[in-house]
Amino acid sequence: MSIRATKAEEVKSRRSDEERLLHYLFAEYNPSARPVIDSNKTVPVAMQFSLLHMQELEWVDERLQWNSSEYNLDELVIEAKKLWVPEFAVINGAEEIYGDYREFRAIINQTGAVRWEPGGVFKTMCEIDITYFPFDEQQCSLVFGAWSYHTSKMNLTNMENIVNLDSYEKNGEWEILNTTVWRDEFFYECCPTEKFSNIAFWIRMQRRYTFYVMNVILPSMVTSILLLSIFYCPPGQKVQIGVVVLLSFRIFLLNVTDSIPKTSDHIPLLGIYLTCTMAVTTLSMVLTVLVLNLHAITDRPVPRCLNIIFLKILAKLFCVCSPLDIKQQERNNIGHKRQFHRMSSPIRALRDECDVTDEQVPIIALNGCTASSSTNTEKETSFIYVRKSENKPDAEKAEEDYTKEWHALAEVVDRLFFWTFLITIIAISVLLFHPLTRNFKARFPFHTV
Repeated sequence: MSIRATKAEEVKSRRSDEERLLHYLFAEYNPSARPVIDSNKTVPVAMQFSLLHMQELEWVDERLQWNSSEYNLDELVIEAKKLWVPEFAVINGAEEIYGDYREFRAIINQTGAVRWEPGGVFKTMCEIDITYFPFDEQQCSLVFGAWSYHTSKMNLTNMENIVNLDSYEKNGEWEILNTTVWRDEFFYECCPTEKFSNIAFWIRMQRRYTFYVMNVILPSMVTSILLLSIFYCPPGQKVQIGVVVLLSFRIFLLNVTDSIPKTSDHIPLLGIYLTCTMAVTTLSMVLTVLVLNLHAITDRPVPRCLNIIFLKILAKLFCVCSPLDIKQQERNNIGHKRQFHRMSSPIRALRDECDVTDEQVPIIALNGCTASSSTNTEKETSFIYVRKSENKPDAEKAEEDYTKEWHALAEVVDRLFFWTFLITIIAISVLLFHPLTRNFKARFPFHTV
């Protein structure tokens, strides 16, 4: 008996303080039982979440208390699978509700306080609204709660009212605006006395839109501006340039499609913008064909209503010279020229009045305009013949006037379409960038006194 006692004392002397403490604490410890001596008591569990992982869980295990002076230890590090650990599930998890985090060790101090950092990567489901994409803001939450324990057995609480961002690294696509933590209690209709607690960690973030502006929006606006050049091109080049713009924009849309979130719940502004730009491009081709048809009309005059609206009113508005203005200017020039000749010289006045040469002026001065016909019949005949040969037929002259009028009408229509499409493109662009003004007001509110 003395030999066995001696061996026991030798084995006990070879144990470290930590080993003796573990034997003392876990000799009859059951990790399935809640860490309270009185089973009617609640186990409060404080939770702290750090972005990307669970930062800390704290609770008190009344069965794991010791006298530090006896074991020379203030705290103890132990595997979590040997302890009672609080049950927490990702209520709105995207893949799994529970995770196996027991490989992470826990820290226990002499008062029985346990601190556990289970880590883990959590995936959640968030309802997103991409109406203002790419200038959108999203809110997402991670909801943790006990699946089996109600609040009378285990009560989840939050340590802080914000999410810890110390370990967060900036993301190239999202910017975190703010975070908040909410605690909520609920019960089921079958058991109104048994309440369950949830902790929701909310994150509000804004999409970084620089990439989309530089690679999607600006190229689209440049293509739209190129579209406006169609209305200033000569008639023979309108179709070629329009087809090039249409094809280039279509290829651009194929490359941009992957950048837009695929959902049917909300239509993004960027999608509406690209669709409207595509519609404007297609409509411009149709209107170009209309303008080319106006250029081709030569056999009839411009209708009176179109003449008044386009050649008189809109032509002055868009600074386009109409044939009517050109004719009036030519008449004024001829009248001023004749008046100038008559005032400058009587000989020139007689020559312009009788339509004769300088050699016939002396005869006309003595006998009048009729004298030239009796004295020089051959010259008059040849002169009249030349004058008549220089005059164009009335039908050809009328056709030439009709052509000028229709060309002027087509030019006015081109200017009208140019300004219409320019205003449309500006309005669509302002609508697209409107959410930026909302964000600016939210960040920099103007206070009125």
